Amino acid sequence: MNTSTSPRTAAVIGCGRFVEGKEGWAIGHAHADAYRKADPSLRLCGVDINPDNLRAFGERFNVPACDLFTSTDALYAALTPDFVSVCTWPKLHAPQVIEAAAKGVRGILCEKPMALNGGEIDAMLAACEKAGARLAIAHQRCYNGPYKLAKKLLHAGAIGDKWVLEARVGDGWDILSWSVHWFDLTHWLFDAAPLSVLAGLDHSGVRRYQHAVENASVIFADYPESRQAVFITGPHNHQGEQGDIFIRGTTGFMRIRGDVEVWSDTTGYKRMKPVAEGPEDFHALLLDLFNAVATGAPMRCDASRCANSTRTAYAVHESARTLRTVHAPFNTGYAPLEILQHPAKPAVPAGKIVLFADEHYGSGGREGIADALTALTGTAPVVIDATKGITTADLADAGALLLYHTQAEPSADTRAALTAWVESGKPTVFVHCACGGYPNWDAYKQWAGRVWVWGPGGSEHPYEECTLTPLGAGIGNLASAWIPLDEVFIKLAPTSEVEDLAEVTISSGKFPAAWRSKRWPNITAWIPGHRREIWSVPALGQGLLAQIRLATS
Repeated sequence: MNTSTSPRTAAVIGCGRFVEGKEGWAIGHAHADAYRKADPSLRLCGVDINPDNLRAFGERFNVPACDLFTSTDALYAALTPDFVSVCTWPKLHAPQVIEAAAKGVRGILCEKPMALNGGEIDAMLAACEKAGARLAIAHQRCYNGPYKLAKKLLHAGAIGDKWVLEARVGDGWDILSWSVHWFDLTHWLFDAAPLSVLAGLDHSGVRRYQHAVENASVIFADYPESRQAVFITGPHNHQGEQGDIFIRGTTGFMRIRGDVEVWSDTTGYKRMKPVAEGPEDFHALLLDLFNAVATGAPMRCDASRCANSTRTAYAVHESARTLRTVHAPFNTGYAPLEILQHPAKPAVPAGKIVLFADEHYGSGGREGIADALTALTGTAPVVIDATKGITTADLADAGALLLYHTQAEPSADTRAALTAWVESGKPTVFVHCACGGYPNWDAYKQWAGRVWVWGPGGSEHPYEECTLTPLGAGIGNLASAWIPLDEVFIKLAPTSEVEDLAEVTISSGKFPAAWRSKRWPNITAWIPGHRREIWSVPALGQGLLAQIRLATS
């Protein structure tokens, strides 16, 4: 530890490197540069598992090899720094902050996002409080001139009250990587954390820095004193990727960029340039941390306040995941996007699922089935074009066969492959319009149990919303389901004895929706699901998967 006669010591954990892309900026260099500015006599150390990163860090900041370490174990075996900057990927923030506090480090600066879930935040705060360490989070913008001037003007009534702030981040960034800065800055400008958040996300399973992120988001936040904020992250911003901050009030409007511009009902337009008041950014943050450690004084970026920006991020994710407004206190202890990226996978038969299907007049049903099964099981079915037929080799290693529409006359190979499969007791599911396929193949019609009757006076398919009701335990855990506009098959002709498993109700009555063959118990039928978009309704995929499991049992 530092004594009154020895210089301060600081270690940057995660030196990083300068490369292109969102994961490449060497934020550790920014911290090191700020340490040098805040205290030129400070002894600087670097920690990084990559020797090339260490070497580049040492060369740039004139750090001797004896103060460059490839692990925190090696660092703490050699010395206990007065200060530590945690600049590693977010999954390491909590363990490295907790480790630094336990090792006796008195001042810790952690990069954003503070942690990967609310439970880690709690553990970090508790560890630092127990050890008497001061923890700051790198939300350094509140030390910068434009924002300090804007806050002064806001609270002096320059644009009235009931403020509505808008902040954007473009260029495909995500909330945890960037928008937490805007959450924190708004908290500081308003002198209050949000009361609630409501959010929508574009989420496709992307990961950045090895954790789950969204592609884009729109967030509404409600604050005390009738204040609000809108945060938009991800989409291209035509006014600049990081954009300006706009704040509307009851009597005026403010734009914050390099300068602060105010349009006021009473004073007109003013453009004000912030007056330099000393260090900014990381330099000012570190001076604040130095003083907090030395005197016990409060600091602007203390984790006790800044933690709320990361908690807000997880509340936002939870709002989007649950389709609900999330109210303070934001105490989500897990990462909601990780739940979306690690869904429960229902039991499926061993082996691949083969979908033997044509495009059914461009309905997209084939693609919808594949989408639904992929989302539910994590594995896409093997799609075989029904217009080209199927062979025994196509069914090698298959665990289940799904049939979806074809009117073509089956080839000899197709007849042989399907007959061998079905008659040997292999799991087979007739999906939607498959019951209208191969109208001249008697064996196929017997397997189907019910078939489409072609010609005048034959079967019909009204296109209506419907209610699906189970008639037994054959469609999994569904108690009932509402299905928006979908083809409902009526006037199907029975061809063999079946056990009905579900029915649908439309304006003209109740009609079969799922059944199982009594002669071939390895054959089931799942009739809903015409167009592609209908397969995004959870009940469609769940019901189909239940039929696959039933055919397998």
